[in-house]
Amino acid sequence: MSPATRRRLRATAAGPFDLSASDPDYLSRVDREITAYVERVTHRCTPTPESTTELARHLATACDGGKRLRPILVEAAYRGFGGSDADAPVLLGAAFEMLHSALLIHDDVIDQDDLRRGQPNIRATYRDRLVRQGTAEATAAHAGDAVAIVAGDVLLTGSVRLAARAAARSTQPDLVDDCFEEAVVASAAGELEDVLLACRPADSPLTPQQVLDMESLKTAAYSFDAPLRAGALLAGASPDEAAGLGAIGRRFGLAYQIVDDLLGTFGDTARTGKPSDSDLLEGKVTVVTAFGIARDPGLAAILEKVRAGLLPAATARAALRHTGADRHAYGLAADLVDEGVSLADSQLPAGPMASTLVEIGRRVLDREA
Repeated sequence: MSPATRRRLRATAAGPFDLSASDPDYLSRVDREITAYVERVTHRCTPTPESTTELARHLATACDGGKRLRPILVEAAYRGFGGSDADAPVLLGAAFEMLHSALLIHDDVIDQDDLRRGQPNIRATYRDRLVRQGTAEATAAHAGDAVAIVAGDVLLTGSVRLAARAAARSTQPDLVDDCFEEAVVASAAGELEDVLLACRPADSPLTPQQVLDMESLKTAAYSFDAPLRAGALLAGASPDEAAGLGAIGRRFGLAYQIVDDLLGTFGDTARTGKPSDSDLLEGKVTVVTAFGIARDPGLAAILEKVRAGLLPAATARAALRHTGADRHAYGLAADLVDEGVSLADSQLPAGPMASTLVEIGRRVLDREA
């Protein structure tokens, strides 16, 4: 990372991603849109089973909290390109946040994780309750996963509806719709790659670039790139202008995911709200493990034994640190932030949009959860 970037990213902040939108009521309005959709779930079918009413309560919990980063990116891009509609960025920001919640619910099923933001997630909540009621553990686990899939589907449907309502308020609705659709499909493609790459033979390790390509699709596209592009398009920006903004977001998004990989391997569960052993126990493909194996091919056997339950996860963490994989991964994240800041400096006029993006880049590297 260049000295100039280090100086720009050193400013004191209240906390990771403790950012505000230019409209002080913006994030509250985003939350109200999400809440309104979840409340409507119980009125969309007749008769309404008690199970649907209960699911709506769990959906509200799943959507609560979080950094609200995606709506902030939408609003920064929308206002940065001169958007003036009070409602359009609220709808689009809520759409991306609801998409995020849906994908997290599905991701917990895929990864077989039980915690989200430090609390039992939907799959674990239903599974554990059924076990307490006397249901066989295997049946309860299957039911918990099934409920979570249904829950994610409901939120995914709502996100598409909100995005379409936002697009309808734009002068180029098809471009906004296309951008949101691309985000959904890219995330699915990245998740598919993640699942299948984890099943690769132990003797065919992946390069860090292969992992980055997967993570670019899975996370960076819908979390950073698409919210910025869609917000710009919503305001009337040209596709080329939106693409330039998305290129900045893609770099920050990759850096964000690399830091997430580091937290998923070396983080404190009390801070991250997610078990620190889960990625290693699942044999999850990350930039950290790819860097480690590239430097020491013998690490692949250790990781495989951890996945098989023959070695504790702490052994893999120690081996990864020995290779310097953690330092290399963080260095790559810092370089990506450096590139994003340089693009912002060269392509964006000084103002709230540019300063918000630079601040987000800084906090990507600072975050602990």
